[in-house]
Amino acid sequence: MIAISQPGFFEGEATRINALFAEGLPCLHLRKPDATKVEMEKLLSKIENRFHSRIMLHSHFELATVFSVRGLHFNERNKEMIGHYVDYCGTKSTTAHEIAALDHIPAGIDYVLFSPLFPSVSKQGYSREWDMELLRKALQKPRNFQIVALGGITQERISEVEALGFDDYAMLGSVWQALPPTTKGE
Repeated sequence: MIAISQPGFFEGEATRINALFAEGLPCLHLRKPDATKVEMEKLLSKIENRFHSRIMLHSHFELATVFSVRGLHFNERNKEMIGHYVDYCGTKSTTAHEIAALDHIPAGIDYVLFSPLFPSVSKQGYSREWDMELLRKALQKPRNFQIVALGGITQERISEVEALGFDDYAMLGSVWQALPPTTKGE
């Protein structure tokens, strides 16, 4: 299971992240699209060092070695940078929003976040209708990377995700839903 951070900052965020890791969370994608490098450094410095190896950065990749994070995620905004990180030894992930895109994933990518599988929990109106049989067949193809389901993943849907053949699943809305509205700072 992979958790994806809320895009904005909120009070007590580092404390909550530390608690999730202490409870066994294997991986957190730190996705803060509007954050400055200083804001990212501040948040990362409040997350216990022992958990840094479970964090994937979506931006400010220069912080990867400073904080010894797990790896880098290349999204739609920074996919063109993949070639600059060919020699990067950490984990690398990217996104796909079409079944056909799974046939064009660059070499060296360890896993792909495939979304939106179901109507999003965190983004109202963000959904897609899939031909589930076509998707199931695409997921059965041999690949050099894993495919992780994202979008509308709730506890009730995990068995459906597994039955489709995904290697793992990621959650954003389901993880943070009960938290207060986002505010800047810690």
